[in-house]
Amino acid sequence: MVLYAAARKGQNLDLTPASSQMTLKYPKLDIADRSSIDSFAKAIQKDHTKVDVLINNAGVNLDMEYSPANAKKTLDTNYRGTLNMCRTFIPLLNKNGRIVNVSSTGSSLSGYSKEIQERFRNPKMTLQDLEQMMNEYQEAANNGTESRNGWKSQAYGVTKAAENAMTAVLARENPGLIINACCPGWVDTDMGALMGRPPKTPGT
Repeated sequence: MVLYAAARKGQNLDLTPASSQMTLKYPKLDIADRSSIDSFAKAIQKDHTKVDVLINNAGVNLDMEYSPANAKKTLDTNYRGTLNMCRTFIPLLNKNGRIVNVSSTGSSLSGYSKEIQERFRNPKMTLQDLEQMMNEYQEAANNGTESRNGWKSQAYGVTKAAENAMTAVLARENPGLIINACCPGWVDTDMGALMGRPPKTPGT
């Protein structure tokens, strides 16, 4: 078994293999850069015929310095980057393959207008519908009209709600695969520490 623990810098994350049969590799990957995703996928295909599991754990939270530009960066990473990873790797997955998108309690739909909530929950939503919603959010962020248009002024939460909705769409479109989102809880990472001292450490 080979586990690829990718990061933007491709640094050694010093993870401990679960067994002697596991090999760890630390490639470079920036999911906000489509060319980086394509290069990573080509490297995987060169060494393996199929992929068993894709875990999308990359994300940013720039809301401490909230701005239209940082809202776009957050969208391009948490939502569009994760979507591009899924779209790229779905054809590479085994027939019983799995995708896990790491979400957050920040994805809660409380605080949005009823209309926005209903659109997020639409069981017939398409990826085109969702992209339209994200474009509307970005426009509101650009104009400073988030609240007036039913959004939160929190790009992280918006993108995680979009990630959940996107996961549901992909699961519906690919019934042979297992595609789900999960929240690991409050974990002691660089992002988790933005809210204080988390009770859990990675790997526990």
